[in-house]
Amino acid sequence: MTTTATPVTPAPLTPAAPAGRARARLSNRLGLWFANLYVLGMCGTIGGAYVFQFGLGEYPCPMCLLQRMFMLLSAVGPAMIVARSRKGPVSTREFATGWGVAAVAALVGSTVSATQVLMHIMPPDPGYAGALFGLHLYTWAAITFVVAVLAAAVVLVLTPQAEPLDAAVDSPALRRTATVSLAVLAFFAVSNLVACFALQGFHWQLPGDPTSYRLFTDLG
Repeated sequence: MTTTATPVTPAPLTPAAPAGRARARLSNRLGLWFANLYVLGMCGTIGGAYVFQFGLGEYPCPMCLLQRMFMLLSAVGPAMIVARSRKGPVSTREFATGWGVAAVAALVGSTVSATQVLMHIMPPDPGYAGALFGLHLYTWAAITFVVAVLAAAVVLVLTPQAEPLDAAVDSPALRRTATVSLAVLAFFAVSNLVACFALQGFHWQLPGDPTSYRLFTDLG
């Protein structure tokens, strides 16, 4: 007795899988683009403070400088992701660590900003230094930190879609943008350190209300 084998018909290929991979690839790239945008946004905020300091001659107080430092530290988290993406795939652990650093630094920075807001909230206190659209820079810093915490939290919730993986490997635009973002962050980190040193000079403490660059005053 002979048996005949029933031919197996292969399942037809559907376009859903390639389309799904394409969408996932796009979300990975968007996640990396957002990391670059976060770094540049934090640096841009400090750049706005530079306009007041160097353009309008308004010296930052110690709490202002501390807020700048936490902005830089918050930008370091996504910058770690951006830097890693230039060398190869970014793991989920590296992605979560980077955005965790951003969130924690922004959260601590918000407490500094909120403290300075409360210091000057009672009338007739005019507040410290100038204002932009009716709000002092420390108020804008508080808003920036709150937005930063929310942004980092949303990205962490969307980790499966937003983690860059190897999105930068075959994207020259992302690699070039990463170079620019890291260079801008390095510039603001160094320039802020130099500005702090110029304000404080060789003294142990920075005055609560600086009126000059003590380094140049002492040398003069």
